[in-house]
Amino acid sequence: MFAAAPRSDYAAWWGAVGLMQTGKDEEALGLLTRVRATHPGWKRSKRLLATLYLRRDPEKAVQLYSPPMGIWEEVFLGDMLYFFLYRENEGAQWWRKAYERVDWKSARELDNPARLLLKRLCRVTRDPVLLERFAELDTDNFRQQDIVAYADILASRGEMDKAREMLDRGFYLYRGDSMLTTCWERLGFGQLPPYKVKTSGTAAIRHNVYTGLLTEASDLSSIVDRVHQEHPTGVVTIASSVMSMCEGTLMWIGTFKPSRLARFLGPYTGHGNGTFVHWYSYPKEAAWKVQAYIELAGTFRVLLGAGATVLGKLLHGKGWFYAVVGPVAKAVDSDKVMPYDACLVPGPLDVEKSIAALACNGAHISVVDVNDVFGAEIVASTEGVDEDWLRRSLEDNPAGNDDSMTPIVVVMPE
Repeated sequence: MFAAAPRSDYAAWWGAVGLMQTGKDEEALGLLTRVRATHPGWKRSKRLLATLYLRRDPEKAVQLYSPPMGIWEEVFLGDMLYFFLYRENEGAQWWRKAYERVDWKSARELDNPARLLLKRLCRVTRDPVLLERFAELDTDNFRQQDIVAYADILASRGEMDKAREMLDRGFYLYRGDSMLTTCWERLGFGQLPPYKVKTSGTAAIRHNVYTGLLTEASDLSSIVDRVHQEHPTGVVTIASSVMSMCEGTLMWIGTFKPSRLARFLGPYTGHGNGTFVHWYSYPKEAAWKVQAYIELAGTFRVLLGAGATVLGKLLHGKGWFYAVVGPVAKAVDSDKVMPYDACLVPGPLDVEKSIAALACNGAHISVVDVNDVFGAEIVASTEGVDEDWLRRSLEDNPAGNDDSMTPIVVVMPE
């Protein structure tokens, strides 16, 4: 329906996404090209058109954003040049131009790319001044090396309590990490924080697959086929967020705004609403996540979920909101991996269909959601996978979704 004659950017985006989900990329490209000709100001459909160009001819994606219209398009253009065309100096130049335009009064709002630009410029310059400014906005987006570098800066100024707390926060996110442990011991903080490090509950053999940076232009099917040929008896596990990235069904900040309802409900969701926790901070993202829930699950289910949340608090129940809105909306999160830290990543829109397509050559596949804090959740699997065994095998989160670039793990019986 949306694809027939879209009357809004929202409708055009969802219409093209629907076509892409059924393998009709050519029709989606045609739709988005027509929309671009008649509605050049529609930002969401423009970014999705860039996704299709990145898969075919990345130079066209660069041309689409040249010249960039506003600070977010400067970020997108820099990202495309840096991460897709490997013209790193050009990409960094656009990041620097965007950085000069940052409105620092609203820097902690999610639709202000200040923290993203600081993160990118820290990567290419290693400038400690930029790192400190980044820390003021969003330490939750720090990688292990960022945490160590910032803790060392704090320690050099004699702010040992803050250095210790920064590392403590790191251990909560990255439990048992060797880089953080070395820094903790070097600074003489004594016994390590008592966060429980999860361990695998089976004797399964796990093999981490180095993939490089997986993007919306990556051919995930070819990667899965190669891994299956190398490990025919193993279960190929893929992070839910990685599958969504490769499918390109991403909600790019800077291309949409939360509705009034989303902004109203945002403060009551209890996550990412911009409050300070001790001295470190988070971006204000609650309203944006609620907007994603509304689009993915529908307004009625979100309102019903909000009611369930109130009832759950009265009855001391947890997780009722997500039980109502469903797994696709539940999976919505902001990612730490550049360039996908600039968007919200939902779960795969049709995970069963996606798995079936990837498994057409006989691979055993599971889509999983795993982290160091909450352990493993199996989202969906091909027939015959022992999901309880697999969940226990992945409890310690062996995948590397960050700079280690090993987001696919093959799990095999001992």
